Amino acid sequence: MRRRKQQAGSALVEFTMTGIPLIFIWISIVQMSLGMWNYHTLQYAIKQAGAYVAVHGSSSGYCKSNNCRVEDAATVMAQYAIGMPASAITMTFTPVASDHSTAGTATTCALSACETNATAFPNGSPEFKIQAEYQFKNALGMVGPGKSGAIKFQNPWFPAYTHQIVMY
Repeated sequence: MRRRKQQAGSALVEFTMTGIPLIFIWISIVQMSLGMWNYHTLQYAIKQAGAYVAVHGSSSGYCKSNNCRVEDAATVMAQYAIGMPASAITMTFTPVASDHSTAGTATTCALSACETNATAFPNGSPEFKIQAEYQFKNALGMVGPGKSGAIKFQNPWFPAYTHQIVMY
């Protein structure tokens, strides 16, 4: 009988000591998975937008009669950037000369604004590059010590980049 009295309440204490860290680890794993998914999705979307411009971007081919614009590439990007708000993705479209120097003015805008940007792109350049940035807002910042603590949790920026040659 004495053993039961000595063990009373130990399950609650043991759960508190192990359960709370395990819940934190589980939330961390889910947030890391979401971050990796967002990073991969952003990279895939920029790759698809670059492929679209590479195939359709020639001033002597498709763009000669159809007037290719930033909004065309941005629309392709938005179709593949699943789960990310278009207002949170910053894009930069840069025409590049054959010697890898900038061949014109770079256009920078949020993806939501780029979808209505009628600026010609790549505007006759033989090469181009498209860059995108997305700030992943994770839930781990809620449990961080904040500005007064030694550890500061910040939301990471995910970059994406493509540099391609205009094919046709």
